[in-house]
Amino acid sequence: MHKFTALCFAFLYMIAMLRPVQPYIEYVLNQDYIAEFLCVNKDKPKLQCNGKCHLAKQIEKQQENTPLTSLSISLENYPIGFVSIFKIEGLNNLLPLKKLECIPYHILYHFNYNSSTFQPPDAV
Repeated sequence: MHKFTALCFAFLYMIAMLRPVQPYIEYVLNQDYIAEFLCVNKDKPKLQCNGKCHLAKQIEKQQENTPLTSLSISLENYPIGFVSIFKIEGLNNLLPLKKLECIPYHILYHFNYNSSTFQPPDAV
């Protein structure tokens, strides 16, 4: 049952994802019919419109139906004040906080800058 539900939701999601591309798919599949019957510029063969005017109208109509408005949350609808969590009485007794002790940094190594481990070869 869960697999069937998941497949149904995946199918619906795929259909929803194809909705913006639907006018293009319809134009490609029905290009001959659109060019012959639905094209506005049938009397102007020099334009070689071939139904692109109809496609442009369909895209414009789709964009009017689905305006792109960004989600915005108005803080006026959700009046939340600042809450000081650490000033709640009894909280310090429930959660005792330990102070972290700083471990001092010790230099436990020594680097000899003047060591002469590499000797250049003698010039002949």
